[in-house]
Amino acid sequence: MKTLLLLLITTTLSWGVSYDPFLLDTQLSLLPKIAMLEKNLLPQGKSPIKILIAYDNGDIDTAESCVKILMTKFNGHINAHPIVATILPFDKLDNSASYHLIYALKASLTQLKKVHNAVGSSGAVTALYDADKLGDDGLLLSIQMERAPVIMINARALRENRFSFPDSLLEIARIIQ
Repeated sequence: MKTLLLLLITTTLSWGVSYDPFLLDTQLSLLPKIAMLEKNLLPQGKSPIKILIAYDNGDIDTAESCVKILMTKFNGHINAHPIVATILPFDKLDNSASYHLIYALKASLTQLKKVHNAVGSSGAVTALYDADKLGDDGLLLSIQMERAPVIMINARALRENRFSFPDSLLEIARIIQ
């Protein structure tokens, strides 16, 4: 019993140290909705919205928690489309599958470039946990907490991928050059 309790406390503390639970919850609440604002991304009819959580090998528990958060927050649906959320480690990413949103947990720049390359021709919106790495990785979105959540958009990724978001989103977002 003591061992189980110690394991539970250690796991909880290590998760809390690595990731800010409030930031993670905020990002998972906002990023899928922001991604669905992209005019060419919304699936036809009642097709599912495919979300991939990319993670480093030590973060599988956090990735699984992200799926649970997504399914709970949205009750399994976004804009009447069912959510299909999957997890995959960075080293298994390729462009063989198609997604609407790829969300990267903490990662090195090399791993983030794998996320960028995994998009392929699917045109997926990419987002990452670490907003401070948004500039050079080729990914599109992040959210950082200041007094309120700040939506950050990578201008280069926006141009290169020809994403079409409403002007109202671009006006409130912080555009990173």
